[in-house]
Amino acid sequence: MEIARSGRVETIQPGRGHAVFVPDHAWNKPDWSSHVETLTLLFGAKQIGISLVRHEGGTQSPSTALKASVQGGYDVPTHSILAALMVLAADHVKGPLARLLTESLLHACLRLLKSPQKHPPRKAIRTYESLCLYVQENFQRPITRESVAQHFGLAPNHVSRLFRKEGFMRFNDYLNLVRVNRAKFMLQTYSLTLKEIAFDCGYNDTAYFCRVFKKTCKITPTQYRTDSTSVR
Repeated sequence: MEIARSGRVETIQPGRGHAVFVPDHAWNKPDWSSHVETLTLLFGAKQIGISLVRHEGGTQSPSTALKASVQGGYDVPTHSILAALMVLAADHVKGPLARLLTESLLHACLRLLKSPQKHPPRKAIRTYESLCLYVQENFQRPITRESVAQHFGLAPNHVSRLFRKEGFMRFNDYLNLVRVNRAKFMLQTYSLTLKEIAFDCGYNDTAYFCRVFKKTCKITPTQYRTDSTSVR
């Protein structure tokens, strides 16, 4: 698996019982060529996404995954454990504490899955949060409002209404925001060309990527990379 560490790309080989912590706006690149069973937890702003993959290997990526989610975000204990893990990861602290916190985080998430919510969110909010999680997991692919609507069995106009009413933005604006956040991390971490970064973030047109990035961040990708490098 490739990950970013201290401004450079590093290849690690996690084994059975290991956990890999990927910070905000970062990403990892797994090698799916061998048999593997992995559990992934994605901590979003409003929900926790959980994905279990059992892959026999031999292909670029697994075709199926068992998925679940905890709607409405997470409680105080879960949030505190996650915050502690983020501090340890940033400071590169070694020792048993990270392992114990990771086990605690898994137990906290399991408790949330098993505990019914006292005030379940409205169906519209649950659907909107599921749409956001799907975009976060698939933004590098050529997804559109129509393809997302088809995946969830919804009308495209209904997807647009959910994003306007629950997220106060258009679907394409949210998709671009997720992609630009990924691009910002890659510009800081990797010595890739703008074309390569644009493609990895779901843009086939580099010029369009640059326009979207400048509209969102008020500076060009090249300026962002230069500014980020100068403050290291």
